[in-house]
Amino acid sequence: MGNFTISTSLVADGSAVLHVRGEIDMATSTELLAAVVNEVTRRRPPKLVVDMLHVTFIDSNGLGTLLAARRAAQQFGTALVIRELSDFLQRQLRIAGVYDTLTRGH
Repeated sequence: MGNFTISTSLVADGSAVLHVRGEIDMATSTELLAAVVNEVTRRRPPKLVVDMLHVTFIDSNGLGTLLAARRAAQQFGTALVIRELSDFLQRQLRIAGVYDTLTRGH
């Protein structure tokens, strides 16, 4: 949990990007969901990109959190999409059957 961080940046088109670093698991999932909810309620971007370039691991809690984050974003009219997935993360999302749902937005 010590190496888990989230930072935010904005894009010229009004989209927001959450840059996630570390492991998404039971210990960090709540923090990720809170960051998504905070971003969509505070800024209300049309699109929220979760940049996972530096995510090294995800477990079933993390996968569930990404789906919950997508639902939360949709409630505020924000499309949530994940990007920059390692081969490991792509494989995990495909095995779970959520790859297309999470990488294509609304």
